[in-house]
Amino acid sequence: MNSYKVGIASAVFAQFLWGLFPFYWKLLAHVQPLEVLGHRNLWCALFLGLLVLVSRERRSIVSAVLSSFAELRQHLFSSMLIAGNWLVYIWAVVNDHVIDASLGYFLSPLFSVVLGFLVFGERADRRQWCAIALATLGVLIMVVDSGVLPWIGLTLAATFGVYGMARKKASTGPINGLFIETLLLVPASLLVIVLLSGQSDISFTFTLQSTSVWLVLSGLVTAIPLVLYAQGARALPLSLSGLLVYITPTIQFLVGWLVYQEAISMASWAGFICIWVALFIYSSRLGQTQ
Repeated sequence: MNSYKVGIASAVFAQFLWGLFPFYWKLLAHVQPLEVLGHRNLWCALFLGLLVLVSRERRSIVSAVLSSFAELRQHLFSSMLIAGNWLVYIWAVVNDHVIDASLGYFLSPLFSVVLGFLVFGERADRRQWCAIALATLGVLIMVVDSGVLPWIGLTLAATFGVYGMARKKASTGPINGLFIETLLLVPASLLVIVLLSGQSDISFTFTLQSTSVWLVLSGLVTAIPLVLYAQGARALPLSLSGLLVYITPTIQFLVGWLVYQEAISMASWAGFICIWVALFIYSSRLGQTQ
């Protein structure tokens, strides 16, 4: 199998795994989201740290970043964004808002287009502006229907979009970058776990009971799709990688709707249809860049 086919298989499988994340976090619905986040970060840092240790090139890159105050400040900013994104997502899943969470990742590519225009001075063409306008209309329909902003989806889109912008400026790749980000958050993760433990409000124990095992494996579950996607992205054109990102929210939407039977009003369907049409318009432009 050539590198291109391996790249597609790796990237698609990574998106498929991310799409199934709601099933995993539902296993930890009885655990406080802050504790889940703390363990996810700790164990992810450990597993990615092992990948860094076995590679001289990765060790060299990480060492250079850790010795640069400017790089550390940049990675600390992105680490806070990804932690916020993870926390909102975990909270949304365990509180039966899987569909709302999927909205965030549908909107994220379009949010990135707006950031590119505002921050990097990138030029958006007529097709992109049309897609953004349609997505905005979809959100407005949801607001009018419910009377409140779809804050879960918008928060996830914003944090992930700004995170992508911050990572664009970084000198590290996805694996090295996430390792540094999780490493920087280790003190905060430990503090959260200690505080929860002091309040006798902690689920993790140093035994093989299922909750503790799921918490430990949350780091590995986070790291595996990232490694797969990083491997796949190297072999694929950027335009194709951009199209594949819609696999994850599509699976999450279907899981929320068909498996967990979350309710969707007619107005929400109309809002989602506007967003899906917007993504189709945006994706058709990506396809032409191949």
